[in-house]
Formats: sequence, structure tokens, C-alpha cells
Amino acid sequence: MSGAVKMRHTEITIKQGRETKKFKLSLEAGRGLINFLRSLQDQTDESTVSADEIFPNTKNAEKRVGIIFRGIRFKHDLTQAEVAKKLGLDQSDISKIENGRRSIGKALAKKIEKEFGIDYRRLL
Repeated sequence: MSGAVKMRHTEITIKQGRETKKFKLSLEAGRGLINFLRSLQDQTDESTVSADEIFPNTKNAEKRVGIIFRGIRFKHDLTQAEVAKKLGLDQSDISKIENGRRSIGKALAKKIEKEFGIDYRRLL
């Protein structure tokens, strides 16, 4: 004979930046998740640093675009000269973009999107 059984549950709220999500889990699954998260928290690695420590200028729009652009270049394992050739620019222009001394217009951002597969709006 089977019947409906009301299962006890727990509600877990996770906040990441401005986004908040709520999850309803069985009590057992909730305990497991909490234990897992605690184990991650206990695994503090002294070699870990925050992105803000490495890239202190991410709040500055011009510097942020340069950091993103440099990241794209490193991800594709290219030199500034190789990126310049792909985009039809001088190597000095690539250096200026990476150092926040040259902005990226919409046309260039779309070229970068086409060449490297990154949404051009992230560069504007």
C-alpha cells in the first residue's frame, strides 16, 4: 500500500553578487550541500588571490576593456603583433588598447567578436 508522504525539506538561499536564488531540497540533500560548502570554505589555499588584487583597475572602464582584451589575447596564445595582423591594426594600437590609452569603437569591437567569439558589447 502506497500513500503520499510529506517530505521534510530545507530551503537554501545562495547570493552571488546581486543575484539571489532559493532552492528547496530534501533535509538530507540540504545537509550534504552544507557539508560540501563548508569543506570548500575550509580549503583555503594561501596561493589563491582575488581578481581585484590582480586587476585593481577593473572598476575603471578604460582599464577593464584593456584587461578583457589582453585576456582574449592570452587565451588564444597570441602576441600583440599577431592580434594586430588579424584585426588589421598596428601592434602599437594593440598595446594602447591593452593599457587603456585607446578606446575600441563599435566597428573594431565587432571585428574582435567575429575573430575571437566574444560579445562585442563587452568591449564598449
